[in-house]
Amino acid sequence: MTGSTRALCLGYGLAALFLGHCAAASARADAWWYSAGLFAASLLLLGALAREFVAAEQRRASSLRAERAARLGSWQSQARADLYDGCCERWWTSCGTEHDATHCTRKDQAA
Repeated sequence: MTGSTRALCLGYGLAALFLGHCAAASARADAWWYSAGLFAASLLLLGALAREFVAAEQRRASSLRAERAARLGSWQSQARADLYDGCCERWWTSCGTEHDATHCTRKDQAA
């Protein structure tokens, strides 16, 4: 969660608390319509607060998926390059340390 998101959530929470206090004060003064309206506004702000938390979690999950995909993509491209570099059967079975001198077309044969 970024700093601006935290500040926005703090503002939503404080505003919801203030509106809840105003709703309680209105109820004690027998102003039930004002009390109901303020209570509804307080609930609306709490919903916005919950939405910010869900959005922050979705942003975090999305960035983790993108990072994971980037790491996997680089691994896959390296594996693909290794597959295309294969030249002979002995190279495959020896994990790239030996070459078949009779059938290998690679120019830098170590065997």
